[in-house]
Amino acid sequence: MTATSSAATHQTHDRRAVVIALIALVLYNAAYLVSWALSSPQPAFGDFFGLWSFGKFAALSGAGIYDPVALARYQQTLNPALGGGGFPYPYPPTFLVALIPLGLLALPVAYVCWISVTFALYGLATLGRNWRSLDGLALLAAPTTLINAITGQNGFLSAALLIGGLRLLASHPIIAGALLGLLAYKPQFVLLMPVVLLASRSWRAIVSAVATTVIVAVVTSAALDPWIWLQWVMKFPDYQAQLGANQASLDHMMPTVIAGLHALGAPPPVGITVQLVLSCAIVALVGGAWRRGITDRAIALVAVGSIIATPYAMIYDLPMVAAGIAIHWKARVDAGEPIATLEIGLVIALGVCLLVMIGHTVPLAAALLLVLLVLSIAGVFDRSARTVAALNVAPPAPG
Repeated sequence: MTATSSAATHQTHDRRAVVIALIALVLYNAAYLVSWALSSPQPAFGDFFGLWSFGKFAALSGAGIYDPVALARYQQTLNPALGGGGFPYPYPPTFLVALIPLGLLALPVAYVCWISVTFALYGLATLGRNWRSLDGLALLAAPTTLINAITGQNGFLSAALLIGGLRLLASHPIIAGALLGLLAYKPQFVLLMPVVLLASRSWRAIVSAVATTVIVAVVTSAALDPWIWLQWVMKFPDYQAQLGANQASLDHMMPTVIAGLHALGAPPPVGITVQLVLSCAIVALVGGAWRRGITDRAIALVAVGSIIATPYAMIYDLPMVAAGIAIHWKARVDAGEPIATLEIGLVIALGVCLLVMIGHTVPLAAALLLVLLVLSIAGVFDRSARTVAALNVAPPAPG
């Protein structure tokens, strides 16, 4: 068998595997969605109500957004069904740039705009012009897409900024840096960015990311409140304390190692130690990959590794993982490289696990699957992957 025919055979088998996985996920998603709709009454528009209310309240009160009592009281006027509860605002002021325009719209209209626009950006960042393809259908059918749409959360936006920034580093470093600077609205997902930018020697992107962060800080301070950043810094410890007090109720929604160990009853020092060790391992893995070049494999490692490296992530944050897998698999298929059977199994298992986690506690399952997945992407289980040149290499150069 010639190399060309062998590559074509691999490509056909891989596409068949993707189609089978896609059909299985679509059927599972549909069954899950019906079950979810028929279960106990769900809050209208999920967590998006909180995002929408943040925009409305910030437009009126500026730095008052960091007063949880005043914010909850305002949210209760918008939705009396909240009772005495509400949604606190833990994000930096940066996020308000996107939320205030949404707050000017009616809630249903704002929800449709939010999900459709952020998903479009997510698809564009991940697939570019190839979005009208099997890969685009797979991204749409991914359980991470369903979860983010149901909750109305910001996972599409985070993934679009992360993946878009990484994919543009070689060709448009200034734009890439700006996108990664905007990602700082969720600080836990920029932990690996210094490693990536320094290892790839992307100097212009570093300057752009810092400049973007400073510009957004100045704009939000001037437009909303001169003291809004100080208020965020001062109130953040209170939010952390509230998070710690409610950790048990959040563990089942968090695919992180530290949350899984907490759910199993491990003492906090054990969870912190294991999390730190894993984070350091991911830093080393990502740094080594990015020193060798800006590749699809390196991007996928960051996308999956960002969830492993942070102690705080929710299941609605995992569209970036789906994007990383899509990029990695497409590169392998295009290059005539086989997709590891182990990876296909891990991805299906992870998708099912995430949907189960919405209503049930499955300690450490998602975290373990993510660790195995990042090791598989890195080629740890594949001898040939360690001897073959990386896919789609763009050698690092000062940029």
